[in-house]
Amino acid sequence: MKRPLAPFAAALCAVLLLSSPVRSDEASVDQQIENLLGPATDYKELFYAFKVALEEGKSDIVVSLVNYPITVRIDGNEETYASEEELLAGYDDVFTDAILQAVANQEYGDLFVNSEGVMIGNGQVWISGICDDSACTTALPRIMTIQSGE
Repeated sequence: MKRPLAPFAAALCAVLLLSSPVRSDEASVDQQIENLLGPATDYKELFYAFKVALEEGKSDIVVSLVNYPITVRIDGNEETYASEEELLAGYDDVFTDAILQAVANQEYGDLFVNSEGVMIGNGQVWISGICDDSACTTALPRIMTIQSGE
């Protein structure tokens, strides 16, 4: 007696598709950002500006992309920086190897996006929109969180 293979094959395909890791691409990340946060081009520009500035050691550009004041958590210690100048003075303490590696290893197409913002690495850095006015008609993306737990 022959057994139809179609139901078995369909079930096997479904299991394989659901259990396989799904890799996002840039277009799907853009769409998630558009749906949840605002213009994807703004977030993409900030992501790449931050990543390149860190890789090239351009600390003045890095600190210009942060929202202030920012409370940074590194290895269980918290420090609040009120300005670009303050963060620049503490730059080497904040941008540790763990932070640099998380950003260097992050691909745009693999970003995690939710209504709170865009996550780099395993949460070492978060990008979120900052309202320009009380009506929040526009929200420019900025670095909102920097943290490491080594």
